[in-house]
Amino acid sequence: MPDADEKHDDMLHAIAYVSAASWNLLDEQVGRIVAESRRLNALNGITGVLLYCDGNFMQYLEGEEDAVRETFARIRASQSHYQVNELMNQPIPEREFGDWAMGFSRPGPDEFVELAASHWRGGAQTGPGASLLRSFWTSSRGRLA
Repeated sequence: MPDADEKHDDMLHAIAYVSAASWNLLDEQVGRIVAESRRLNALNGITGVLLYCDGNFMQYLEGEEDAVRETFARIRASQSHYQVNELMNQPIPEREFGDWAMGFSRPGPDEFVELAASHWRGGAQTGPGASLLRSFWTSSRGRLA
């Protein structure tokens, strides 16, 4: 029988947040951020998506709880963005974006605002924010990088 610490390590967790870039990013700088995120997420068993629009980021991270919390702490400490606003931070029953170490898309301003303003707390993957992100992700496959 696993002890409490082992069971805790296997729990899935998700965090969603929005933030503002600290400076105007060129396309190649955004590309480097995405590449580095993918590399680190793959090392830590994190999956999810990153959205970027007009100097603003939105990210949904999922994975083992400790790994997600450590990744989010690193993100919060990064000087590449500020005004990190946590939208959701809770356990989830399963991965939503398990095939993506870090999927990336550039939504339009209206889509970005709708996603960021959606209700994220409660209901984890069935809540309005997660449902809207899932719908956006499905429809945005042509804009993926």
